[in-house]
Amino acid sequence: MKEKGVLLPIFSLPSKYGIGDFGNEAYEFIDILSENNIKYWQILPINACNRLPYSPLSYYALEEDYISIDKLLEHGLIKEAETREVKDRVVYDDYKEKYYREAFTRFRKNEEYEEFIKCTEINEYAEYVCDIKSVSKEYCLFLQYILYRQWRELKEYANSKGVQIIGDMPAYPVFDSAETKFHPDCFEMENGEFTYEAGTPPDYFNKNGQRWGNPVYNVENIKKDNYKYLVNRYKYCMKLFDKVRVDYFRGYDSFFKIPVGKGGEEGCYSDGVSYGFFEELFKDESIKVENLIVEDLGDIREETVALREHYGFTRQKILLFTIDLNNLFDRDNVSENVLMFPGNHDCQTIYGWYKTLSDEHKENLKEFLRRNECYDLNVNIGIMQYCAKCKAKIAIITAQDILGLDDSARMNVPGTETPENWSWKLTDFNVFRECIKDFK
Repeated sequence: MKEKGVLLPIFSLPSKYGIGDFGNEAYEFIDILSENNIKYWQILPINACNRLPYSPLSYYALEEDYISIDKLLEHGLIKEAETREVKDRVVYDDYKEKYYREAFTRFRKNEEYEEFIKCTEINEYAEYVCDIKSVSKEYCLFLQYILYRQWRELKEYANSKGVQIIGDMPAYPVFDSAETKFHPDCFEMENGEFTYEAGTPPDYFNKNGQRWGNPVYNVENIKKDNYKYLVNRYKYCMKLFDKVRVDYFRGYDSFFKIPVGKGGEEGCYSDGVSYGFFEELFKDESIKVENLIVEDLGDIREETVALREHYGFTRQKILLFTIDLNNLFDRDNVSENVLMFPGNHDCQTIYGWYKTLSDEHKENLKEFLRRNECYDLNVNIGIMQYCAKCKAKIAIITAQDILGLDDSARMNVPGTETPENWSWKLTDFNVFRECIKDFK
C-alpha cells in the first residue's frame, strides 16, 4: 500500500497565540492523520532562525516561537495566558516572551535538564544568543530545554499513533550564526572574513544567478577531522525525527560558490564532501539510508545521480515539473524509491498552477487523469489520486493542496522577500478534516 503524508510546517498550525507551536493543535493534527491512515507528517526546519526556516542560526537549537503556552500552563509554569485573535497568517512578534519569562522564574532544574545542557552545541548557541541579546545564558538554556522536552513529547505521541515525522535539514547556516562563530574553520574564510557565498549560476530564470545569503563549507578542513562537524549534526538530527529531508543534495557532490560581493557570473562549482562523508556517516549504526530523503531537484549532474544511487537514497519528485501536458504522460513515473509531491513549499499550489494553464492544457490534464483512472471532476482531487497511484513509494501532499487553495496560500516564492513568505497558517481544522478524506 502507498505510504502517504501531509506537509504542514509547525508555524502553519492553528494557534490562539499568533503562530503554530508544539501544543494542543499539533496533537490534534496528529490525531487527524492517524484517523485517516496517513503515515507521515512532513514539517519544515524547526531550527532556531530569524523567521526564515532555511536560514538556521544553529543546527541543534530549536526555534523558541514553537514553545507551547498551553503546555506551560499544563505544567504549572505560568498561571494564565491571554489568547489572541486567530488569523490565517502567522504573527511574528514577541507576544509569548512575557510567558517565557514567567515560566523561567517558576522552573526548577531536574536531572533531565542537567543532562540536556551538557550538549556542547546547545551551550554554544546559548553563548551566541547572549552576545547579541540582553539575556542570560541560563535563560537561553531553559528555553531550549523546554523546546526539546515539548518536541520529544509530541514526537512520542505521534509515533504512538502510528505517525512518523519527516524533518528537514537546511543546507547552510546564515553568516552570523552559532555555527560560524564556534566552527569558523568549517567555512571558507580568510583573516576572519567570509570569502564566498552560496548560490546558483546564471540561468534562463536568473540572468545574474542567485545569492542565498549563506556561507559555504571549507571541505578540506571538514575532511581533516573525519567529517565530525557534519556527522555530529546528522546524529543529533536523527534523534529529533523519524526521517530527514536533506536539502540541496547536489551540494554534497559539488556546490556553487560566489565571491562575497560579486554576482553569480563570477561564481564557480567546487567539490563537496561526497562519498568520504557518507562512508564515515554510515559507520554509525543509528544512521540508516532509508531514513534520509535527498532533495535532488533542479539541474543535477551525472555524478550527483551516481552518488545518490550508490547509497540508494530515496529522492524527491515534483509532479508539476514532470507532467507533460502535450503528450499526456508523467516523464518521471519510473522508480519506486521516490517521495513524490504535486508541489512542495517552494511551488505553486495545485489549483494556483491549474489556473495558469491554457484551455487546451486544462483539457489535456483532465484526459491524463482519466487515462490513469483518476475520475474525480475536481482536478485538485484527481491529482491527489494520481499521486496515490503512481510508482513512487511515498506521496506527500501540502495542507494547502488538500484544501484546494489557490496561490494566495502559497508557502514561499523563491528569490523574493515578502511578508507572505512563510506566513500561511490554518485557522482551524474544520474543513481540513473533511478534505483529507479525498487523499486515498
